[in-house]
Amino acid sequence: MIVDEQLWLDALVTRNNVAHAYNQAVALDIVRQTRETYYGMFCDLKDEIDRNWRP
Repeated sequence: MIVDEQLWLDALVTRNNVAHAYNQAVALDIVRQTRETYYGMFCDLKDEIDRNWRP
């Protein structure tokens, strides 16, 4: 189901850094990474679930 394991692990690290996003630059970088990289990853997962895991 997960094609790029490293990308998912990177997303987990980024998510864990959200708790430490007191710095505006860090927070904005998290938003940028989410839009540019992780959003597509979640869309791909949704498509995979819709195609193969739903009745």
